[in-house]
Amino acid sequence: ILLAEQQGVIHRGGISMSGDGHIVPDYPTLLKKGFRQIINEAREKMKDGSLSKEQEYFYKSVIISLEGVLDFFKRYSKLADEEAKKCNDLIRKKELLEIADMASDMMEQGARNFYEAVEVSYMVHMLQMIESNGHSFCYGRFDQYMYPYYKKDLKDGKITKDQALEIITHMFIMNSSCNKVRPYGHTKFSQGYPLYSNLVVGGLKPNGEDGTNDLSYLCIEAMNLTALAEPNFSARIHAKTPRKFIEACAKLIRTGCGMPSMFNDEVASKGLEDLGISHEDALDYCPIGCVETGVPGKYGHRATGMTYVNWGKVLEILLHNGYDPNTKIRLLKVSDSESMHSNFKNYNELWQTWENFLKYYSDLSVECDKICDTYLAKYDASPFASCLIQNSMKLGKTLKEGGCKYDVISQSNIGPSVVGNSLMSIKKMVFDENKITFDELLDAMDDNWTSKKSQYIRKLCMKTPKFGNDNDEVDNIVKDVFNSYLKLLPGYKTLRTGKGPEVSCYTMSTSNITSYVPNGFVVGATPDGRMAGSPLNEGCSPTQGTDKNGPTAVINSVSKLPNEKVAAGQLLNMRFLPDSLEGEEQLNKFIDFLIVSQKKGVYHNQFNVISTEVLLDAKENPEKYTDLIVRVAGYCAQFVSLMPQAQDAIIARTQNEI
Repeated sequence: ILLAEQQGVIHRGGISMSGDGHIVPDYPTLLKKGFRQIINEAREKMKDGSLSKEQEYFYKSVIISLEGVLDFFKRYSKLADEEAKKCNDLIRKKELLEIADMASDMMEQGARNFYEAVEVSYMVHMLQMIESNGHSFCYGRFDQYMYPYYKKDLKDGKITKDQALEIITHMFIMNSSCNKVRPYGHTKFSQGYPLYSNLVVGGLKPNGEDGTNDLSYLCIEAMNLTALAEPNFSARIHAKTPRKFIEACAKLIRTGCGMPSMFNDEVASKGLEDLGISHEDALDYCPIGCVETGVPGKYGHRATGMTYVNWGKVLEILLHNGYDPNTKIRLLKVSDSESMHSNFKNYNELWQTWENFLKYYSDLSVECDKICDTYLAKYDASPFASCLIQNSMKLGKTLKEGGCKYDVISQSNIGPSVVGNSLMSIKKMVFDENKITFDELLDAMDDNWTSKKSQYIRKLCMKTPKFGNDNDEVDNIVKDVFNSYLKLLPGYKTLRTGKGPEVSCYTMSTSNITSYVPNGFVVGATPDGRMAGSPLNEGCSPTQGTDKNGPTAVINSVSKLPNEKVAAGQLLNMRFLPDSLEGEEQLNKFIDFLIVSQKKGVYHNQFNVISTEVLLDAKENPEKYTDLIVRVAGYCAQFVSLMPQAQDAIIARTQNEI
């Protein structure tokens, strides 16, 4: 594993990023019960004489954690009361006294009104991060579990729509006040200080009915008013989503804030159900972190992210007979012959070798996961976050020990489009048309296309079909790349398999934040014409600037992928010119584009609506653009806070028009 890390294939993201994450508490149950009831449940469990020492320690830790949380709330009550006594503004004084009263016994019982329910959800979110210096603690289906409180307060005359909007807006602002201690690698390569605090609205209910409600629209308006990077705001749509809701989402996207990120209910829920998750739970899914998906309140501690696997590097090593050109480390070889031209007689032999190399490094990455999980179970137990997930209290286990209903995890796999495009170039130029030999191609790549002959070869490679242009031949190769990994997954088990969860398995994700940029640093030139050190593709998106046939061609290509099998999240990023979405006619075309994307089975789509000219000016004059928020990968951030390479990768995305 260490040698594979030195080669640049594997990166242990979970440990280097520190802390827990990818957790969505069971907010509906929590808001009804309160913490005192959970404390009492833990004390009752402690009376069971058959408990193991580990279970006993777990219940004790839950009691200590929740008693500490209740004391923490009371400290806020005391502070608000002290501030009220010093306050001369009568309106603010009233607000402070209301906070003091609410916090004095908050969660000694369930939430008593909408304001308190929102306050509790935020405080729980913050406390989870404090417990483990974590990130990707998410709110799940906020508009669904908050709606009963809102509806009752509205009916009883305790709140108005405007007051509810103000509360939500303030909560959104508070999310952008949070941060965490980060290792330098995360700070450098995932810039913008993301916390990945996903909050989703809309979508089907577990009973199959549309769940869009007043709060869905109020959350959209709150994001419009704040236009900040947190929370990481998402929306779910399906075949019967009201056009009015999609229009509201489209109008927010048009503002250029990078949100909401759009998810396809039919595709996402099918992927989860195929893993063995119940139909009702699958319909209740939510994004967790960037674009990872899972069941709120029932998933374990990680939907993705412990191990990053650089598929671009795997291909480069394969093409050099197992050697990493940078480190000269060799863990696996194609054959004893150093001439790659003699190693592959046809494309099928090359493909079989790709599958062998992918399995070898995927096996290593799963072993790496086990190292990360063992470490985290010992040093980052997180009893507070654990007790908020179903089955943790029943089993007497932390999430990392198997205390959850579903333990579905994935890795971040980087560069499938680069790999597919590269295989297409080799197939066409070397095997089908015999325009160049394998060794000529490798020589051109190794000098990074600098010599005249290499430049000529690169032109040939650049002309071969690229993913994202609705070309069946290359699209099917990218699909094959996905399937080559998917078929490996049934053979992998987690450390928690058979130790409590009803479902415990691996699935696939293409959520890899900004890692496609630094992972490209260590990959030399690739057969698709990509330059050495440049970014790989992000998620399932086309490689930057290679999609030439417009946005409909992109979704046609993506729709051919096995999206419903990528059950931990499939990321697609697109950029549109602002002018192309102006006016009612253009807006309606964009709404139709979103609807067609859903119908064609595109798992997810997210957008930047900004011109290249603005981005270039922002890079040159950052002081003028401190409020420019962009969609980076599965999160949004200040454009000026990103490293130059990440900025360039965003600029390189194709400018689409409707």
